[in-house]
Amino acid sequence: MRSKFNCTIAIASVFFLYTLSGLSLPAQGAPLRLVFHDFAPFSYQNQQQQNYGLLVEVAMRVCQELPQQCEIEIKPNRRAKQMLTTGKANGIFLAWNPERAKTMMFSIPMVETEYGFYSVKSFKIKSIYQLSGQDVGVYGPSNTETSLLKQQQKLLDKGLKPFQIEVSPQGDEFPLRMLAKQRFIAYYSNKDVGAYYAQQMNLKDLNYFRAEGHIYYCIAFDMAYNKREVVIEFNRILQNLLEQKKLDHIYEKWNMTPAYLDPVMYEDMNMPY
Repeated sequence: MRSKFNCTIAIASVFFLYTLSGLSLPAQGAPLRLVFHDFAPFSYQNQQQQNYGLLVEVAMRVCQELPQQCEIEIKPNRRAKQMLTTGKANGIFLAWNPERAKTMMFSIPMVETEYGFYSVKSFKIKSIYQLSGQDVGVYGPSNTETSLLKQQQKLLDKGLKPFQIEVSPQGDEFPLRMLAKQRFIAYYSNKDVGAYYAQQMNLKDLNYFRAEGHIYYCIAFDMAYNKREVVIEFNRILQNLLEQKKLDHIYEKWNMTPAYLDPVMYEDMNMPY
């Protein structure tokens, strides 16, 4: 009787500690719920309404190795972030940055990419200082918009007039249509996203100017709703698949390469491993 009583007290104590910390105990065997947003070619739904894209396919392959499996969904960007912050989703696709790493655990990088300025042929960008006083489009709120603000600071540091930022709530072909109509002089975008939609729209007369590299796309797990052990397991499976080259065919399909970081960097980037 005493043993059974002590066991009951212990279980109640664990439940109380989880409740106090804002965590909810996961259901036994509950799948890991991952949410992506429409951001081709990294994550989107194809014409058959199937989840598609480089990061979706990489995540699906990792999920095959997880004991609890996964549920993967595509949602609008704002809805996906809301699901993460309210605990309705375990993880979402985000670009890593130091500010986010204060409250989120991250998967190790799935891909390394870059940001830059697209412009029409008549305005070839060779220096960011050409954009002083000009209108520049960007998708936001997003990590891309945060990066653009850093680019703007370079103008301010030189005493130059900043560019005017036009924020688009869509990260698809819409901003490129605005660029083609010269509603703004340049569009700041992920290089691969801009190239994807330009190809879809048959926009060939565009220039591209690289502005920021070493952008890492990952799965972010809110620290308030996820166990560190689950993220460690996800990361070790992903690392093993990369080392065993079992994901090479996915990267080749999308003409991209994995992000190879030294594992000693993972802890400082809040990537439990």
